[in-house]
Amino acid sequence: MSTGPVSAIAAATDFAHGLVAAALNRQLHPADSRFVLESLGDLIDELRRADRAGVPMPLALDFDEDTILYAGTPLLGPSLQARSLLRRCRERHVAQLAFLPGLGVDEANRLFDLLLLPNNVDCFGAAHCERTLAACGIRNVRVGSHEPPPHASGDAAERRALHHYQDLADCLQQSHVLAHRDLELPVEAASSLVERTISDLDEPSLLLSLSTQDNVDRFTVGHSVRVALLALQVARSLGAQRQQLVQIGTAALLHDIGKSKVPQEVLWKRGRLDPDEWHAMQQHPRLGAQILLEQHTHVDPYTVGAAFCHHMGPTGKGYPVPSLPIAPSNISCLVRVCDVFEALTAVRPYKQALSPLEAYAVMFRNEHDFHPQWLRRFTRVLGLFPAGMRVLLDDGSLAVVTAQTAHVERPRVRLLTGADGGDLVADQPRDLIIGEAHEGAVRRVMGIDMPDRHVAVPEFDPADPAAHDVRTAADACLPGAHDGDGCR
Repeated sequence: MSTGPVSAIAAATDFAHGLVAAALNRQLHPADSRFVLESLGDLIDELRRADRAGVPMPLALDFDEDTILYAGTPLLGPSLQARSLLRRCRERHVAQLAFLPGLGVDEANRLFDLLLLPNNVDCFGAAHCERTLAACGIRNVRVGSHEPPPHASGDAAERRALHHYQDLADCLQQSHVLAHRDLELPVEAASSLVERTISDLDEPSLLLSLSTQDNVDRFTVGHSVRVALLALQVARSLGAQRQQLVQIGTAALLHDIGKSKVPQEVLWKRGRLDPDEWHAMQQHPRLGAQILLEQHTHVDPYTVGAAFCHHMGPTGKGYPVPSLPIAPSNISCLVRVCDVFEALTAVRPYKQALSPLEAYAVMFRNEHDFHPQWLRRFTRVLGLFPAGMRVLLDDGSLAVVTAQTAHVERPRVRLLTGADGGDLVADQPRDLIIGEAHEGAVRRVMGIDMPDRHVAVPEFDPADPAAHDVRTAADACLPGAHDGDGCR
């Protein structure tokens, strides 16, 4: 790991997020479209913000086979949806891009011409790289073809989880681009990736933990990957067999494919949608089902149903309004719960992320909108503190949730710091279960460490049977949270 200041890592991460988002926009839209120009403008803003914060310039990002790095530190968040960009860099033998604060939007656009267009695959060869950059007027970017610095790759399971997430996100990105252009979708490839994921990983909690760092989204790709992982975790807890898991994972992965037909100015609008925009947004379940029904290859009816029904309640309330009465399938009901929970707990341009406790409070206040069996099962499987969440314990130590136990309020955690945020003591046990004795003390969760704020947690009395009731625990949290499902 780099020993540089945390602010530099944070600034580099934000810039790398912007780089990946701009690359994805360039692959979908013409170079002069406003979506490309806006995303490039955001990228330039992040670079200048880093410069003002004192980050050494040029800001250099390294690229290995599956990860973007800064000063030897893997930037996992931006890497999750960077598969296509990393592939282009590898094809061109680009191991580093270093950016100077004088970079402009037009210059960045020309750089993406060289990085993304297939006829430019040899443009960064050692013999003519400098001439290529000069000829294209690219003066504020340095290209390195040396090997990137080594970095800690993590254990094998973490590496496999990264690859699986990237594969799922890349397949879904391609599917949205193809659907946007009325071309055939790789539905069978999506099912194969889901099957490979569930075969290679015992259960998806590691992927879910990784997914909390994903802050790049086009067509809510990261949202759909996370919905699929949530649905798989719940289904696996019920003993679903391999083929059932593939059905559920594929249906959840493709449930929002209709958003490929929603105008992006509506999809990513900041603030409330006007009636016409809301009408356009409400069409995406119908459009998604239509896209899937029009495929020449067979698409599982459950996948079509999830696309059409994921904004419907158990009695058909919601949208779209079907011409005949419809009872959503169990898979559609499960996908709906996962979809709303993920939307509530994710950052969007138009809303703040809720903590899981706040999301549960919203969902249980509106529980008639969900199939009660699936809502309660979902909450019990994920627990009140899902895997990957950073929590503050009552002794002031910071920990990350690694697994659930039989009690929704007592997860297994791994310590990140010692008491009061100090260093961990050598040979000190790192793993403990909330509510159980650990070195003479029983720890409890005092708060949730969100990216933008701290959320206090109400105390649960282990001796009180009501503490183990999901609804009671959820209703205890933040009665002022917004009602409604919070997703579009």
